Amino acid sequence: MLALMKTARPWQRLGLSWALGLVGTLATALPSAAAENLIVTFGILQRSIPIADLERFAATGELTPQLQVYRRQLQISDEQLGQIREVLSTPASLSPVAVAQFLYTEQGVLLLEQIGRVVQTPVRQANVQALRGALILAAADPEGGFTLVNVLKTYPTEAMRIDLIEGLAIAQEVNQAILRSQTAFNQVQAIATAEAAANPVDADALLQMVQRERQYGVDRIQVVVPGLPSLAQLYLPEVLPGRQGMPASGFPLVVISHGLGGTINSYSYLAEYLASGGIAVATLEHPGSNDQQLYALLAGRSDAVVQDEEFLRRPRDVSLTLNTLARLNQSPSPIRRRLDLDRVGVIGQSFGGYTALALAGASFDEAGLTTACPPSTLSFNPSLLLQCQAARLSNPGSELGDPRVRSVFVMNPIGSALFGPTGYGQIQVPIMVVAGTADTVAPAFPEQIEPFTWLTARDRYLLLINRGTHFSTIGDIAQGDQPLPIPPEIIGLNPELVWAYMQVLGLAYFKLTLGGDQRFQPVLTPAFAAALSGEPYLLSLLTTLTPAALQNLPDSSPEPAGDSPNSRIDEPLTPLPQPGSP
Repeated sequence: MLALMKTARPWQRLGLSWALGLVGTLATALPSAAAENLIVTFGILQRSIPIADLERFAATGELTPQLQVYRRQLQISDEQLGQIREVLSTPASLSPVAVAQFLYTEQGVLLLEQIGRVVQTPVRQANVQALRGALILAAADPEGGFTLVNVLKTYPTEAMRIDLIEGLAIAQEVNQAILRSQTAFNQVQAIATAEAAANPVDADALLQMVQRERQYGVDRIQVVVPGLPSLAQLYLPEVLPGRQGMPASGFPLVVISHGLGGTINSYSYLAEYLASGGIAVATLEHPGSNDQQLYALLAGRSDAVVQDEEFLRRPRDVSLTLNTLARLNQSPSPIRRRLDLDRVGVIGQSFGGYTALALAGASFDEAGLTTACPPSTLSFNPSLLLQCQAARLSNPGSELGDPRVRSVFVMNPIGSALFGPTGYGQIQVPIMVVAGTADTVAPAFPEQIEPFTWLTARDRYLLLINRGTHFSTIGDIAQGDQPLPIPPEIIGLNPELVWAYMQVLGLAYFKLTLGGDQRFQPVLTPAFAAALSGEPYLLSLLTTLTPAALQNLPDSSPEPAGDSPNSRIDEPLTPLPQPGSP
C-alpha cells in the first residue's frame, strides 16, 4: 500500500488540501452510521461480533465473554491471539492523500472489487464506495491512525459482513502460491549449492581481478535528448595517467532504466562503479513513470499510476537516448569516438526490467494477457495490476526492440503475463535476471524464476538474493525526498550490501557479454556468487533451470546457498567494494 507522503512543495500542499477536502466530503456524503458489528458468515452459519469488543481487545488484550466463547470454539492459542491483536491494532503510516488517490486509480478500483468478494454490506453486497470511504477515513484518523480496527469502525453501514468461504478460498490460493514459491527458492538454492561445491573457484583472486579493472576516472556529462524533457546523464570513463587506456573502438555503453517512481539518480552507485571499470553508462528519466508522475498522482493532477502508453514510450525513451549518443559520438563533441555503439547493454529494475526485456526483443503475449487480466482474485502478484494495463494497447509486435542492444541485466523485472513464454523465448542476447525472495511487489517465482525457464538465449543467468526485497537494489529509495517513502523494514537491512553485489557482478557480466573478456566467466558462477555473499543476503546463481525442475520440486528444504562443504565459500569475501570508491 502507499506510504506517508512527506513534502513541502507548494503544489503538493494544494494536493494535501484537496485530499483533506475529499475526506470531509466523504464524511458527510456517506451514511452517518458507522459499523457497530462484524458479521462473520460461513455458508448458512452466521455470527455477529460487536466491533466495540474487538476495539477493546485490540487496546487492552482483554476478551469479552462472547469473544472468550469464540476463542474456545476455534481453539485459538495464546500465540495466535497475540497475532490477531497485533493485526487489529498495528498502525500503518498511510496518508489520506496517498490512500484516496490510489483507490481512485484503475488498480485501486480493481483491488477494491477483489476485496469486495470478502468484505460486504449486511445484505451480502459488495460496496466499493463504502470500502473506499472506510479506508480513507481510517487513514485520516489523527489519533488511532490507519489500523484494521479503525477500518472496521469507519465502514459506513450498520455492520460489515465477512464471507469466510470466500476469504478462505483466497487465503488458500495465497498460501499455495507462497508454498510453491518457497519450494522453488529451496530448489534453486539446492542446485546452486551443489554446483558451487562441485566447481570451486579461487574467489579471492577473482574479486581482486574485478576490482583491478577500476582504473578509470569518471567524467559526468549531461546530454540533451530530443524528445525527452529531462537531461540524460552520461558517466564516461576517463583515462588517468599511468592507467589503462581507451579501447580502440571506444568504451562499451550501458543504459539504465529506472523503475516506477524512480529517478535519474536511482542507480548512480552502479553507474559510477561500471564507469570506473571501463563501461560507459547513460541514465535517463522516463517522464511518464518517474517520481514526478507519482507526485502528480498524489496531488490530483493525474488519475492513473501510469498511462497505458508508457509501456510503449519507455523502450522508445532508451532508443532516443541511444540515437542522440550515436550522433554525438560521430560529431565534434566531448564524447566523439569515445563510445562503441556496437556494444550496448541495458540495465532495468521492475518496470525498467520490462523496458530492458522489450528492448531485447520480447514481444507482447496477447493471449496470455487476455487470460490473466483482469486478475480474478486477490493476487499474490501485485505487478499484474500494472501489467494488465498493456492489454488495452495495440500489439506493437517487434517495434519496441532495438537491435543495438546486445546484453541485458534485469533486477526484479515484471513481464510474466505481458510477455509469456513466447515473448521471453524471443530474447536471444545474453541476460542476467536478479530476483529477491522477499519481493512482494514482483514476487520472484512468478515474475523471475518461472520466466527464466522460458528463456532460450544461450547465455543466461539467474541470481537469487535470499531476503532481497523489491527495493534492495535501488540506490536512492531511502532518501527523504521521495513521493512515497518506503519504510526501512520494507527496504530490508543494509541494502548497501546488495548494491555491492550488483556492482561486482554487473561489471563482470558486462565485461564478459559486451567486452568478450573470458577472464570474467568464472565470476558468473555459483561458487563465486556464494563466496561473495554474506548475511542477511545470501546469493544463489544458476545458468540453467528447466521447467521440469520446477515441476518436480523437493519435499524437504535443503540448506541455504552458501553453506556448502567447500571451504572457499563458507564465509563471504572481504572487503566488498564501497559505492564510488576506486
